[in-house]
Amino acid sequence: MIPILNMITNALITFSFLSLATFGIVLIFKTSTTTNFAQGMLGILGAYTTSYLIDQQGVSDLTGLPSVSINNPLTLILPILGGMLVSFIAGYLIDVVIFRNAKYTNAATKQIITMGLVIVLTGVIPLVFGPTTTRASFKFTESTVELFNSGIFIPAHRLITLAISSVIIIGLFLTLKYTKWGLAVRSVASNERVAGLMGVNTNRINALSWGIAGALGALSAITYTAAISSLTIAAMTPMQIDAFYASILGGFSTFYGPLIGAFLLNFGQVGIPMILVKYGLAQWGNVIIYLAIMLIVLLKPNGIFGKKTMKKV
Repeated sequence: MIPILNMITNALITFSFLSLATFGIVLIFKTSTTTNFAQGMLGILGAYTTSYLIDQQGVSDLTGLPSVSINNPLTLILPILGGMLVSFIAGYLIDVVIFRNAKYTNAATKQIITMGLVIVLTGVIPLVFGPTTTRASFKFTESTVELFNSGIFIPAHRLITLAISSVIIIGLFLTLKYTKWGLAVRSVASNERVAGLMGVNTNRINALSWGIAGALGALSAITYTAAISSLTIAAMTPMQIDAFYASILGGFSTFYGPLIGAFLLNFGQVGIPMILVKYGLAQWGNVIIYLAIMLIVLLKPNGIFGKKTMKKV
């Protein structure tokens, strides 16, 4: 029972990082029909900003090693909000300056633009924050929590991250369902041209979607890099890849599908190696997971929860 509980707990904790990045990618895709390959770099921009703001408080050591941590969460709130704000503004400006002028280009062109943004941000971040490739990442707390007296000890930082991501994701879904902004987002996601004819300010919705996605990516990067105690420019690359796999697995055509896909992916990444390790084949875990995703996509090209788009001719 304990191994199963440990497996579910680890999957949920990893899901807390991945869900934020995944929702940001899906939100942009639904409103702007753009597969955003720069989501991870937008998050890293916010994480570097947070680390820099914390450094300005004089709480890091002189070496800048990523092992530095802070035991008082209150000293982290403003730097984290600052990092999210920077990524929000960057995402907002990306839509206003670039994608608003590339609205009627094809999907491949938009993808290439986001790839170009990855290169630009990769160069801009060292120019702004210095050439150091590794910066200090800061945990909410270094303490651990025993899970239900089971002998399983989990870092409290990860549990806090799980709680924060759960509140944010639930809040976003409630906002999408019960607010005017949510109705406008769903309208644009359904048909941007018709939404515009019905009075929806589609430009504002797209820009806000990019901004919110940037802020979610920043929070994902901040909490994830703190958990792995390393903040580098390429730190979010694995998370970005997994977010795309989760979106493909769950289906881009719904908001909830990719999140379920993210949990299934995390569950597989934790559970399959635990089974294979008994046979000395743990290194084949990711191979089996990716082959399973390929098989599912062959059987259901739109993903598990995806819906086939019907167009009138």
